[in-house]
This record gives sequence, structure tokens and C-alpha cells, in this order.
Amino acid sequence: MGSLMEVLRLLFSPRARLVLIPFVLVLLLFAVVLVATQGTAWSPFLYAVF
Repeated sequence: MGSLMEVLRLLFSPRARLVLIPFVLVLLLFAVVLVATQGTAWSPFLYAVF
């Protein structure tokens, strides 16, 4: 239970927000592009990245 509290404390700390904001923005960008292109044209590029 203590480690769970530490993870939650880290997620809500101001320092973690500075680290997590770019990751969230990149994931949102991938989601928007995937929805906008309906997945078909985007999938070869997505496979190349991952």
C-alpha cells in the first residue's frame, strides 16, 4: 500500500507534471491523427515508429 501511495504522490507532484505533459501531448497527437486518417494510411508509419 505504501508504494501505491508513493506512485500517486509522484503523479500529482508539480515535477511529474512537467515530465508527463509532453508524453500526453504526443499520445493525443497520435490519437487525433489516427482518427483523422481513419487508421488506414497511418498504420505503416505507426508500425515503423513502434
